[in-house]
Amino acid sequence: MRTAVRNQQPLARSTAVAPAAIANFATTPAAAPKETKKRTSSTTTKAKASASKANAAAAAVDGSAAATTKRGGAKAKAPKKEKLKPWQARGADGKLLPLPSANKPTLRSSFLIYMSERVAQLKGEPLYQKTSPKTGAQVVDIVKMAKAVGAEWAQLAPNLKARYEAQHEQEKEEYERALAEWKAALSPEDIKRQNAYIASQKKKGIKGTAFLRDPAKPKRPNSAFFEFLNDLRASEAVIPNITEFSKRGGERWKQMSAEQKAPYEQRALQALEQYKRDLEIYNSTRGPEL
Repeated sequence: MRTAVRNQQPLARSTAVAPAAIANFATTPAAAPKETKKRTSSTTTKAKASASKANAAAAAVDGSAAATTKRGGAKAKAPKKEKLKPWQARGADGKLLPLPSANKPTLRSSFLIYMSERVAQLKGEPLYQKTSPKTGAQVVDIVKMAKAVGAEWAQLAPNLKARYEAQHEQEKEEYERALAEWKAALSPEDIKRQNAYIASQKKKGIKGTAFLRDPAKPKRPNSAFFEFLNDLRASEAVIPNITEFSKRGGERWKQMSAEQKAPYEQRALQALEQYKRDLEIYNSTRGPEL
C-alpha cells in the first residue's frame, strides 16, 4: 500500500501542477502586449520620421525664401550717397551745376582786342596752318600765330595802339556794369561754392584769384586814421602819388594831439557801431557770415 501511494504522489503532483500552469498561461497576456508595443513603437518612429521630413521641407522652403529675400534686398539696396566736393552741387535735374565764375563777365585788354582782330585776318593764311595729328585735317596753329601777333604788338607804334586802348576803355565801362550785376545776382551759396573752389586752387599753388565777397554784406568801416586821410584827400585838389600822400598823412597823424584826433576817433566809433547793427541784420536775413 505504501508503495502504491508513493508511486501515486508524483502523479498527483504532476496532475496538480498542470492545471495551474495552464491557468497561468491562459490568464497572462504575454504575446499580445509585445506585439502592441512593437506596433506602437513602429508607428511612433514613422510619425517622427514624417515629422522630420516635414520640418526639413519647411526649413528648405524657409531657407529658399530667405535667400530670395536676401537677393531681392540686395537688388533693392539704395545707392551710396554721392560725396560731392565743397564747390559742387546738383540742380533739380540732377546735373552738376557750373561754378558761378562760368558766367562771370570778362574784360579784354588792348592787346587781346588787337589779337582777336589779327587772328581773324591771319587764320586763312597757309603760314599759320598745321595738320591735326588726330584727324589729319588742316587747322590753325594758334601758338605760332600768337607768337607772331605778340611780336607785331611789341613793334606797333603808340598812335596805332591808341585805337585799341580806347576800345578797351569803352569795354571797361560795360564790363564794370555787367560785373556789378553778376555780383548782385550771387547767392550766399554761390559765394561759398566759388570761394571753396578758389581755396582748393590756392592749395595747389594757383594764385591770382581773389575770394568773392557778398555785395550785400556790410563793409567794415574805416579806422580813425583813414577817416583823417579822407578829409585830407578832400582838401587837396590833386594827388600825384598816392604812396607819397599816404606817407605824408601818416606823419601828420603821428604829430596830432589827442584832442585833434578825437573827432576822427568818435566818427570811427559811431561807424563801427552802425556796422555791427547792419551785420547782425544781414546775418539774420542772409544766413551766417561768409
